[in-house]
Amino acid sequence: MKLLAFNLGSVIDEAGSLSALAASWTEIFSLHVSLPLFWLVLALLVLASLLLAVVSLVWKRSYRRAKIHRELARANQRMSLATSVAGIGVWEWDVSRDSLQWSPYLYDLYGIRVGSRLGLNDWIMRLKTGDGEKILRLKQLAGKNKQQTLIIDMIDPIDGQPRVLELVVQGLVNDGSRLIGTQRDISDVIERQRKMEQAALLDKLTGLPNTRALNRVLKAAFAAPDVENKVFGLMFIDLDGFKQVNDMLGHDVGDALLLHASRRMRGCLRVEDEVFRIGGDEFVVWVPLGEYAVKIHKPDKDPLFDDEDSERREPMILPWGDNDEELTYRMETIAEKLLHTLTEPFNFGENQCRVSASIGIARYPFHASDAQKLLKLADSAMYQAKRKGKRQFAHYDPTVDRMGEQSQTHPSIGPSDTKRAVGLE
Repeated sequence: MKLLAFNLGSVIDEAGSLSALAASWTEIFSLHVSLPLFWLVLALLVLASLLLAVVSLVWKRSYRRAKIHRELARANQRMSLATSVAGIGVWEWDVSRDSLQWSPYLYDLYGIRVGSRLGLNDWIMRLKTGDGEKILRLKQLAGKNKQQTLIIDMIDPIDGQPRVLELVVQGLVNDGSRLIGTQRDISDVIERQRKMEQAALLDKLTGLPNTRALNRVLKAAFAAPDVENKVFGLMFIDLDGFKQVNDMLGHDVGDALLLHASRRMRGCLRVEDEVFRIGGDEFVVWVPLGEYAVKIHKPDKDPLFDDEDSERREPMILPWGDNDEELTYRMETIAEKLLHTLTEPFNFGENQCRVSASIGIARYPFHASDAQKLLKLADSAMYQAKRKGKRQFAHYDPTVDRMGEQSQTHPSIGPSDTKRAVGLE
């Protein structure tokens, strides 16, 4: 009985174990059945995460690219505006296809619709004849790290006036197909420079050429290759009595007298002659001959010299063929006219001023062979004229002692009916 009972207990225990084992296997089986679904969900989640990451990366890159493009566009806009305000146009030349890309400023400069397709011929045809060859020679810069600056000319499409452009070209290393550069209109700059240079050569009060201009004329004359075949002369003029006018009536009247005297002197000269104010009441007249000469004839009686009180002689007519004699005649004729016109009264309101002139003459090559000496001798001749009594001219005479005492003529001042006369009688 006991043995039977033990065997039954063992069977019952084993049955319980089998139930537990069955339950375990059932649980394991259920896990195996759900495991593929888990991995599927997990894989989908991973794929979704990767997709989101890729989308985010693409979006960020696209955003950054769009931002860079916007910044570049704004930078290009600022650059275009800055270059336009500065009057500078940027261009690129594809030398392999002869096509051009211009900034808007250059389109406006050349009078072409913005955005039009441009070829090299479209550019060259708007330039001065000969400048096209300069442009074509720039092709040699392609592929080289070299820069070149050119000055070219064009006709303004609006007013038809010539314009001067500065062209800067830059080659690119290892790129033989392109050239880049800038263009700017420098016409106004050149005009300002010309006016500044002109102003530097003019006397501010009278508008006559000044000492600097005289030096330039003399330098050019003596530097000419055929200077030995030319003759010319200088007249050094000093206004007698000007100091008294200036001291008694003031600088305003003195300045007015200088201005009117300069106009009178200019009216006595030929087109090729010139009068320079070198300071104070001193002037120099340049009288060229040589290739500028026009054969002169004995003039008819000039009413300018119809002065019964004048004892000055009428210059004699000299034989042609001696250039120095012809120059002498011309200079004496001009000197006579200058003396006459400068001794006429100057009227400024109630003031009547009288001055005269002492004129010294020196001629090249008779008296001197260089500019400084010629001017110095003309100055010496002027003092010689003063020592002879003023109101006359004198050719330079080396025998006269330049250091002699200079005679002084005092102005006579006396009232008139309605005006005061100041200066020399």
